Amino acid sequence: MNTQIFPLWLDLASVGVGAFQGALFAIVKKRFDLVGVIAVAILTGLGGGIVRDLLLGVGRPSGMQDKYLLTALAAVIAALIYGKYVRENTKLVTILDSIATALFAIAGTYKAILFDSSALVAVMLGIITAVGGGILRDVVSRNTPQIFTGGPLYATGTAIGSAIFVALNETTINSDTTVVMCVAAIVVIHMVSIRFRLYLKPALPNLDHPEKGE
Repeated sequence: MNTQIFPLWLDLASVGVGAFQGALFAIVKKRFDLVGVIAVAILTGLGGGIVRDLLLGVGRPSGMQDKYLLTALAAVIAALIYGKYVRENTKLVTILDSIATALFAIAGTYKAILFDSSALVAVMLGIITAVGGGILRDVVSRNTPQIFTGGPLYATGTAIGSAIFVALNETTINSDTTVVMCVAAIVVIHMVSIRFRLYLKPALPNLDHPEKGE
């Protein structure tokens, strides 16, 4: 196994931002009760990382430790305080979703590298970590997962940022600097995609238009 040490701050930051975004989504967009808000926050904040750790076979997932759960619960409290004074802020939810996705992606890629995964597997685990919590959030909220609906380039941006991280990890650049650079790159790709409506189209768009005579 790689002798580098996985930065705890990166994992906790991912969980905190992800759980805050999930809680805000449940409060503002879905109007869930407190139990629903907590459940969505925990699923969003911890889901992707738990799947990552299970696939890596690292034993008990890190998300099952007290510090991760307490971070998610602290994010719920922060979201409740914020949500009390803000009726709706879709833009903030979108930005936080992008930041959380980027943090999760790099955390997943980084941990995969430390467990001697190949470059391709590391990028794949980065994507799974990034979108796992969001998929669980959408499923329990009875929404089609956003990543499947032909929207902004979330998975594409995540893959690019994760691949850049894998490449830069082989250089002499400080690991924390690399993390920040790649997180920023992913967020920029997401925001540019949203700003200029650079969306993925359905795999077979012609299925939406029946042929003449039908």
